[in-house]
Amino acid sequence: MPDTVVVATSADRRGSPARLALVFAVAFVVALAGAVTLKAGPKLTAGQETIGVPASAMQVVRGRGHQEGDRLVLDGLDAERTAVAFATTTPFAAADYTRAVWRLSAAAPPGAQLGMVWRTREEPRRTFTLPLETTRGSIEVDLSGQPGWKGTIVAVGLGVRGALDAPLLIEAFEVRSNAWTTTLADVLRDWSESPYGEHRTAIAQLSFEERHVAPFVAVVAAALALALAWLAFRGWRRGTPVASWAFAALFLAAWLAVDLRWQTLMWREHAAAWAAFAGKPLEGKLASMDDAAIFEVARKVRDAPRPHAARILVVTDNSHLRQRVAWFLYPGNVYAPSDLQLRGARLAPGQLRAGDQVLLLLTRAIAWDRDRQLLVWPDGATRAGREILSDGPSLALVEVAP
Repeated sequence: MPDTVVVATSADRRGSPARLALVFAVAFVVALAGAVTLKAGPKLTAGQETIGVPASAMQVVRGRGHQEGDRLVLDGLDAERTAVAFATTTPFAAADYTRAVWRLSAAAPPGAQLGMVWRTREEPRRTFTLPLETTRGSIEVDLSGQPGWKGTIVAVGLGVRGALDAPLLIEAFEVRSNAWTTTLADVLRDWSESPYGEHRTAIAQLSFEERHVAPFVAVVAAALALALAWLAFRGWRRGTPVASWAFAALFLAAWLAVDLRWQTLMWREHAAAWAAFAGKPLEGKLASMDDAAIFEVARKVRDAPRPHAARILVVTDNSHLRQRVAWFLYPGNVYAPSDLQLRGARLAPGQLRAGDQVLLLLTRAIAWDRDRQLLVWPDGATRAGREILSDGPSLALVEVAP
């Protein structure tokens, strides 16, 4: 009889880790269901999960802009330093659609303050505005709880204020249903996305995930709390103490779940980087970087028919663009004036030397008058030059004349 008890006890202990794993798994499912329910609306399913507005359906109602293929390009502000792209939409109930995404081709330039605007059928003469936090690439917006997001939405738009040192490229606007099934699908989509798809590293992805519908780490933490609470409650009901190793095992399970998420992100980043860079020469690797468009500008300048020993002055209103172009042009004799020199003290005509090559890129500091072959400053000052390279009004490489 004692031997039988010992065998049963041993079997019970051998089964405990499996039962703890099951407890954590059930707690995870419950935590996920709770997170989805907190973010979802009153409907279980939705007839139309996504309502989309392509950039081709948007119009620039303030500022300057134009259509470029499937994108809308906002490239200038009006006298009040504002630009707005607006579009009418298929009318939809605001209460049923609370997760929106503005899809941008690139990050908003520094100094640009973005805001989402919309109108409702109930208040057609009023325009509602919501400031947006600018991030790299697309901007996700949680509209639940916003006072103006109510009634029937009939038009949406994206506004820019402050500064627009580089064009803002809009691809589309989407708004997702908050039905329970759609919300669950959005959570699983968030967890399965590759960070490299939005040009984020694995580390940056973990910081970005606080914007997810239900962040993975938060759901794991809730699952751990539920599992620990259930374990403590069961021990209390039975009147038996819970072994400390059982609590430790649950902590380990939560840790492994988060670590598995981290390893997945790392392997996806590794696979994407391998596909983008492996086996390519330096030129190919530079052309595969996130700022490949900037590298292409620098390559045009580098390969232009010009004296390569001369000093190149990179003049652009965007400090990041200025530094990156200069970096790609090294080890040449490159000089990138500071913001103070360009906007405050100015880069005066007398500061230029004969033979200097001035690269004008998306700038208002100096203009190139192609007809008169003159560099022109806002105050009317000029300096003669010779055009080496030109690509429309946004790019010119000019050699300063004696």
